[in-house]
Amino acid sequence: MNTRRPTLVDWVRPDRGSVWLFVFSLILAVFYWTYTVSELKSVKDVSVPVQFANVPQGMMVVGEDARRTVTVEFKGPPDMLKRVREEDVDARIDVSKLQPGPQVVELGQGDVRLPSSVEFERTFPKLIHFTLDKKVKENIALQPNFSGRPAAGMQVLSWTVEPPSVQVEGPESAIRKLRHISTQPVPLDGRSATFETPVVASFSDPDLAVASYGPSLLRVVIGERRQQRTIGPIPIKISKGGQYPLTLETPSLRVMVDGPESVVKGLTPEDFVAEVDARGLKPSDKAYQLRPAIRFANPSLESRVDVTGWMDRFVVVRVDKGEPPFSGGSNSTAPGGAGGGP
Repeated sequence: MNTRRPTLVDWVRPDRGSVWLFVFSLILAVFYWTYTVSELKSVKDVSVPVQFANVPQGMMVVGEDARRTVTVEFKGPPDMLKRVREEDVDARIDVSKLQPGPQVVELGQGDVRLPSSVEFERTFPKLIHFTLDKKVKENIALQPNFSGRPAAGMQVLSWTVEPPSVQVEGPESAIRKLRHISTQPVPLDGRSATFETPVVASFSDPDLAVASYGPSLLRVVIGERRQQRTIGPIPIKISKGGQYPLTLETPSLRVMVDGPESVVKGLTPEDFVAEVDARGLKPSDKAYQLRPAIRFANPSLESRVDVTGWMDRFVVVRVDKGEPPFSGGSNSTAPGGAGGGP
């Protein structure tokens, strides 16, 4: 039996069955390749908090990213990715070899713990900013955090806290900036009398903690609303003069007072006495600057109203040359109505 050998045409134009077999094989190859590529490119991410390991004793990690959450991205077969949970992933920075001060650390594969079935891809953000700071304790003054307003016509006149401070623990950079620590809100609404209440330190900085426990006692003195006012002009007198004629170049002044509103409103210049003591002054080409003494004409006002200052602070006095007008050191009367007494 003679068998015909395949020609070139037979190789170029195979039979119908061979064509379909080739097409089927090609489809299988493409499908397998697509499946394999998709397996390699399957990606998943989880968000986890950054942890800081091996913090040296007496130090603490603070700053912008000290409590940050990062996104860890990894890849692997889809069936493996489905099994990875947040608790299977850690982002941890070893600070044992870092020097105190500001830090910038780049998170890499060595800082991330992942199941062995998946492969690390990247983190977002990549850079972590923080500060390795010294941990200190210091006593910080307590200051009440008042809210609301007292009854009409009343105000807080003074307050005290006992003990006056609390021991606060935290990073040295933050502690050094503290001038005081506020208490929890202390309501004043409608109050018209002095009261006491326990208070505790209150702050929002998560890096700070109170090292001493137990409340302090706040005492708040509430009284009539106080008013500040400037009153004048008040004539200046020479309470005690010398043997020579005197001239007052500052005839009057204005005083500044602080006290209960109902009392301060009714004050007039006649309620004050302004005096200077000119004893022992001798004639001179230069004028003397004397500090005046201010008192109330009615002594009962001294316990209710405070003189906080006056304008001008000094009185200009000139001592004229010449013989004393009277023997025995009697006082002279200055121009402008200023007089002296024994």
